[in-house]
Amino acid sequence: MPNLPLALLLTLAALPAAAAPLTLDEALSTAARNNADLALARSARDVAAVDTGQSYSGLLPRLDLTGGFGRQYAGSQRVVTSAPVFDGAGNLTGFEQRTLPISAGESAAHQAALTLRWTLFDGLSSWRRVGAAQAAEEASARQLDESTLQIAFEVTRRFYELLKQERALRVREEAVERSEELVRRADALYTAGRGTKADTFAARVNLGNDRIAVESQRAAVVRARTDLAMALGLSEAPAFELVAPAPVAGPGLPSFGEPPPLPDLLALARQRRPLLSARAAGVSAAEQQSSQARGAFWPVVGLQGTYQRAGPELTGSYGVLGSPAHQYAATAQLTLAWNLFAGRETLAAARKAELGAERARVEASQAGQQVAAEVARAREAVVTLARSSALAQDNLAAADQGLSLARERLEAGVASQLEVRDATQKLAEAKLALVSALVDHAVARADLARAVGGAL
Repeated sequence: MPNLPLALLLTLAALPAAAAPLTLDEALSTAARNNADLALARSARDVAAVDTGQSYSGLLPRLDLTGGFGRQYAGSQRVVTSAPVFDGAGNLTGFEQRTLPISAGESAAHQAALTLRWTLFDGLSSWRRVGAAQAAEEASARQLDESTLQIAFEVTRRFYELLKQERALRVREEAVERSEELVRRADALYTAGRGTKADTFAARVNLGNDRIAVESQRAAVVRARTDLAMALGLSEAPAFELVAPAPVAGPGLPSFGEPPPLPDLLALARQRRPLLSARAAGVSAAEQQSSQARGAFWPVVGLQGTYQRAGPELTGSYGVLGSPAHQYAATAQLTLAWNLFAGRETLAAARKAELGAERARVEASQAGQQVAAEVARAREAVVTLARSSALAQDNLAAADQGLSLARERLEAGVASQLEVRDATQKLAEAKLALVSALVDHAVARADLARAVGGAL
């Protein structure tokens, strides 16, 4: 490389970089790292995990340390107080109310307290809160799995869609080449006196229409490439060079057999589909929350201990920060709190929680129906498109033979340009139909795998 001339190096640097090949597995891996929807689902799962840890706060003791250190200022005051009354002999005869003046002053004021609270019983509300948080975390984890499944299918669908549009573009370009050949033939026949000028004009119009179709197809390729880039989480759409997966790589039909019977697929979906597991965990969380709300009808029993120090001195044997054996007051209590009536607030909260559990059960049932419908539709699509692919392949073979026959008839002078043009269009349509059928069949199998919760 150092011996190459500078001009050649500059020329090589100016050449556009070749598009990197992209396999379906690489596309799925890229989406797993970059897709924003998956990032949001992971964030929701992580938040649910934090909520689970926080839910144990109702079962664990709470320890609070409070304190205040400073000085106390008091202005001059007059206070009414009881003062003793003595007779002439110095004997106490009683008390009387007197107003006494107190001069302004200041003094140190320090205090510190350590309080321990531990709830022993609250109608099992704290335990239900933990159970609800755990179930919600499980639901979030399964929802992440469902999002991963959905994104994987969407990436697969868009990957195949781009592959289909690129292959359709090649078919359109081949049609342009055949139209250009027909233009040359029409010109040659007209020059030889065997054709008409109208045939040359008709051939050019057909060529123009095919070129317009190519430009429209190029726009479809750009749209498909952009859609795939979005699914991969890329900010721009690079020029992917797709590596065709096995189902559509060969010239013939894929060797997949018919999918399993519908009852077997439904049983598999009930075991593996993350959406159903997420809804079931959601039902469990809602039922735990309903039990937690009903716990408010019970009294709350707990332990409370307080160690408090206060005084005018901060340090020293009797200071607030001095020996713990002096200048303190301590209490230990068994506490009871029972909300007997709160304006029907407790009853309303319990009823709302019950309704939330009922709604979660309905959503779980609805999800089951949705999954069953998705599996049935996807299986039917796989079976139908497999038949369509076989028919499209037979149709392509017939269209290819028809074009060969039309060309032979044209060479023999017993056919017109119109017959060859019609055969050319039928061949292009047959190729497009086969491309569409093969790709759609592969997408349908991916959709069936998504519907049952994993690879078949």
